Amino acid sequence: MTSFNYNTKNLIIFQFPRYAGGKFVQNCLGLSDHVVFQKQSLAQAQIDGNFSFEDKKEYILEYQQQEDIKKLDYWHDLHLGCIELFVQDDGTYNSQDEGDAFSSVALNEQHPLISDTVKFLSSDENDNLLFCINQHSLHIPEDFFPNAKIITFKNSSRMTRYRYSYLNNDADSDNPWWHWDKAEIGGERKADFIWDTKWLNDLTSTVNGLKKLYKVFNLDGWEQAEPFIKEYYHLWAEKNYLPIPVIHLNKLWNKDK
Repeated sequence: MTSFNYNTKNLIIFQFPRYAGGKFVQNCLGLSDHVVFQKQSLAQAQIDGNFSFEDKKEYILEYQQQEDIKKLDYWHDLHLGCIELFVQDDGTYNSQDEGDAFSSVALNEQHPLISDTVKFLSSDENDNLLFCINQHSLHIPEDFFPNAKIITFKNSSRMTRYRYSYLNNDADSDNPWWHWDKAEIGGERKADFIWDTKWLNDLTSTVNGLKKLYKVFNLDGWEQAEPFIKEYYHLWAEKNYLPIPVIHLNKLWNKDK
């Protein structure tokens, strides 16, 4: 396999500001047999038929237990992410070569370090599996993966500001660039689904939103995923000190004015 297909229809663009909860939503979709996790080795294992729903549950529970936004002053996203899928498992933006490789993806350029796994996922040969890329900018150009599906988030600033409040050393904690509430998409493109980040402050709203997402993207496995999603949500919320306390909501409301 020699190149990545930038015209692929197998890609979902997740457009959300950092710390809005986009990876949680993405991982919940990943519980379907038709969506891969953002990790090269796990995605390849699923392609090969060696990474099941039970394996996905086990992975989430193991790594979610290690997270704690307050105690760790950081969020590791279960060690899943774009560079871990598009380049390699332990890839890092701190590596010049690996950073350049992933940057080339956003620039619609080929790079020798783009993984064979995503090359296959992007190909016409793959007619079964969806994969995801994250876009934290509030704007998606019209020609950015032109045939990809788009999930965009709205009303995220209260969630991002709340979670950022636990990151004492993060220079972006009060930067408006990371706390947008409404995204932009270039040209005539429209989002396939708009996720309201306010839903993540409540289990029922979260589950209802995810059920709609499974239906919009014709994903199988909702019946088996739903009970675990509820378990996952409770653990994710606990590790993020959610729901947002009323006192914090009032402060964030005043900050939004």
